Amino acid sequence: MARLRRELNEALQLQAATAEVLQIIASSPGDLQPAFGKMLAHAARICDARYGNVYRLQGDALHLVASHNTPPALVEARRVVRLNPKLPFGRMAATKAAVQVADIMAEAAYVVGRDPRLALPIEIGGARTVLVVPMLKDGEVIGAFSLYRQDVRPFTDKQVGLLTGFAAQAVIAVENTRLLNELRQRTAELGRSIAELQRERNNKLMNMEAMAASLGHEVRQPLASIASNGSAARRFLGHDPPNYDEARQALERMVRDSHRASQVFDNLRALFGHADRGHEPVDVNALARGVLHALEQELKERNITTQAELRGGLPLVMGHRGQLQEVFVNLIRNAIEAMDSPRDHRRVLQVRAALDGDSTVVVDIEDSGPGIDPEQLANIFEAFITTKPHGMGLGLAICRMIIERHGGKLTALPAQPSGSIFRVALPGSFSS
Repeated sequence: MARLRRELNEALQLQAATAEVLQIIASSPGDLQPAFGKMLAHAARICDARYGNVYRLQGDALHLVASHNTPPALVEARRVVRLNPKLPFGRMAATKAAVQVADIMAEAAYVVGRDPRLALPIEIGGARTVLVVPMLKDGEVIGAFSLYRQDVRPFTDKQVGLLTGFAAQAVIAVENTRLLNELRQRTAELGRSIAELQRERNNKLMNMEAMAASLGHEVRQPLASIASNGSAARRFLGHDPPNYDEARQALERMVRDSHRASQVFDNLRALFGHADRGHEPVDVNALARGVLHALEQELKERNITTQAELRGGLPLVMGHRGQLQEVFVNLIRNAIEAMDSPRDHRRVLQVRAALDGDSTVVVDIEDSGPGIDPEQLANIFEAFITTKPHGMGLGLAICRMIIERHGGKLTALPAQPSGSIFRVALPGSFSS
């Protein structure tokens, strides 16, 4: 009767321990440390062991991953256990079965030659009886459980079976963790792939939307100039006598703006097509002078004083001449519009070109307007962000896209005492 009660009590303890371990595995599927620790604690308690360890196999050695009641000095000394076939762990790995040593001090390896590796559990941990059970996955050792007693008292077959059961649960936990990590990795990879496809789709849609909107945005300016100059030519021809010189100049500006409208289509087609098609050596100084000359009449009509400081001897820039011209036109036109407020008495446009470092060409376009709100400065180059009442918010975004495709950088910063500076930095080359 006493034996039945004892067996029933042991069965209930094992069932409770197994349930707790399974609960820990379920609650922390990615963390094996709590599960190993709890298995070891239950195994030591039910098997009446003084202390124990759990190891995982890495290469040709076992590495400690959990311990229970093991003396700290022994933990440090046995963090890595080499698989010597003369010692219990080595025999366990060779036979892939449980190995028990009833009395370590009776082992030949300890008695003959006093092997220090075998002596450690005795001298540090006071061990006499040891039980080592393998963790087996597909018939291969992936780790081991070990229990120690400080008196000569062999573990029973039932206790060996119990520790073997805990080792099997540990293998299940290891496999679940591996599968979970693989699932997480594949889920993350799938998420990255979906995000990349979404970005690619959005970029294509943005390119299509930006191209369509840019056509309207960029072509509107030369068309407005054509209409304005057409009206001016008609007015000059209606004078008595007709002012043929002024009419001729207005007509020449109409022809120039019509060419520019055509060039807008070519530039945008190149921008949204092959990035480096049509690239050639470009003189930034000549380009800036050409844009200022093209906008001379507009600057004069707005009473804007132009100050150009273009340093000589700058390296050429490899790029698409038309696209870079569009950037300068947009930035200078933005500067003109920024100084269009009636309260701006001093209207000065400064265009500076200089060398930064050995080969970076920097062009600053500075206006004397009211400046950009600091809260908007951080995202001024984002698409569809604008400070203009009727702006589309694409001009600066496209300018940045062009400059970045040329390997450069476009930034905005406040000017002193007022106004804004748009800085274009492009890599130059002294080779012709």
